[in-house]
Amino acid sequence: MIKASGQLHKTNRAMQHGQLTSSTTLICSVREDPASDLRVPIIVDSRSNAIAPKRFNFRAVLGWPCTAFAAMGGAVSLVFKLVFLVLALMLYALLLMPGFLRMIVYYFFSKNVVRGIVYGLKPRQRLDLYYPLDNGRPDTIHPVIIYVTGGAWTIGYKAWGALLARRLSEQGVLVACLDYRNFPQGDALDMLEDVNTGIRWVLEEIHRFKGDPDNVTLVGQSAGGHLAGLALIKQVQQAATGSSALGASPSWSPSRLRAFVGVSGAFDLVALAKHRGGHFRGLLDKILALEEGVEEEVAIGHGGRDAVQERGDGGKEGTGGLAARGKEGKDVVAPMRGSQLEWAKDGSVEDWRQDEAVGKQQERGDAVAQTSAAAAEAGVPRRAQQARPKHPAYDALSPLQAAKRLSPDAAAMLPDVLLIHGTADKTVPAEGSVELSKALQSAGAPRCRYLLVPGKTHTAFLLEDPMRGGRDLLTDEILRAASMFKEGDIEAGRGQAMTVDSGGVRLYRSLCPGFLCDLAARVCPF
Repeated sequence: MIKASGQLHKTNRAMQHGQLTSSTTLICSVREDPASDLRVPIIVDSRSNAIAPKRFNFRAVLGWPCTAFAAMGGAVSLVFKLVFLVLALMLYALLLMPGFLRMIVYYFFSKNVVRGIVYGLKPRQRLDLYYPLDNGRPDTIHPVIIYVTGGAWTIGYKAWGALLARRLSEQGVLVACLDYRNFPQGDALDMLEDVNTGIRWVLEEIHRFKGDPDNVTLVGQSAGGHLAGLALIKQVQQAATGSSALGASPSWSPSRLRAFVGVSGAFDLVALAKHRGGHFRGLLDKILALEEGVEEEVAIGHGGRDAVQERGDGGKEGTGGLAARGKEGKDVVAPMRGSQLEWAKDGSVEDWRQDEAVGKQQERGDAVAQTSAAAAEAGVPRRAQQARPKHPAYDALSPLQAAKRLSPDAAAMLPDVLLIHGTADKTVPAEGSVELSKALQSAGAPRCRYLLVPGKTHTAFLLEDPMRGGRDLLTDEILRAASMFKEGDIEAGRGQAMTVDSGGVRLYRSLCPGFLCDLAARVCPF
């Protein structure tokens, strides 16, 4: 079919009026050849007034190779970016290696660190406890800080908080570093379930470890800040409305927290997805995905499953924890249910961990059966109980959007909130912390503020600054949020493992030469 008839008619008229010379040749349209699926240019030769196909346009013929080369170029560019990232990380780790080696020794050999305490029955539901230095008073109870590590929802691990936990424990704080499932082992709701389970365990069991359950501060960094912040907002929403909230299971009382500190937190997921883009956006789409309609069906989706498991201890509050004896000779609390309580009285934590696998399958089957029964009782079709397609849910899983939906009654239940962010953060823009603070204030949060620190990157608060030594802004701000001390206490130099210069500023010991920390900050890809 020739699409050039209109243009050809106009050309003939122009020739009749002398607007085109006898030597004029005009490309006026393109003919689509259905046999070869090629686009062949059509020309008008004014001397013969005839239409003749021109020779093949090789750019059109070679369209698919050009597309293939473009895709190949994109793949090569991605490979180069990944190689650059890996090399930058290797150089970064090499520069900070003196500090890393000292922390590895501390983590595995310090008598003040108890690793791998079980806080739940699911994979990676473990935590590490960092005890304060012994002050010779066995009756002393310590303020508690729950720390949720970052790791882009994919490489998070409880040991990443060792450096901060060491600093805080040296100031008299009992620190619990939570581990949680990462993607692809779990999605965002699984991670929220782990964090909620860990927080509830600490609130109910930390008194067994000389922790003060009435003085607990929640701290989260990066992806951990997102999970901890969203868990807190969902808990106050659930407590205020009295109905189940997505991501708020198992439940715990937000009023028992003294403060929440978010460090470089990923609070605005919508903006973060636009900021990162590319292949990381595709990964985020999978991590932060929900099944179709799960927001409206909390009672049968993730929320329903969690609710069933939460009632698995016979409806009693708490995890039913029981103190057992670990290898280090310290009390280690493992959550027990039903008949496990009697069995575990004389067993060690290691014995319980080995036996844990035996009961997992039975518990999983019971939970599925109870969930299916609850769904059937609610009149849900059987096919609706099956797995449904998942779609990205940045709005539903964003702390910022959740804060904008908070009622004044729910916002009033929030503890003190402090959001700390570096202005040079290339991984998570600082605007997310600013916007969350404003949203919480607008909702009616009693005490909420943000702190922007010029020149600080995504890792500066957790790695470069503590290893460099000297003043540690993050440690001081967390202690202040936990009401450990005020400005006068800092100037007086209260606490251990510190020195005080002539100006009265709290200084911490160095773990790595300062010039190496400065170089590491320059090559840091985050």
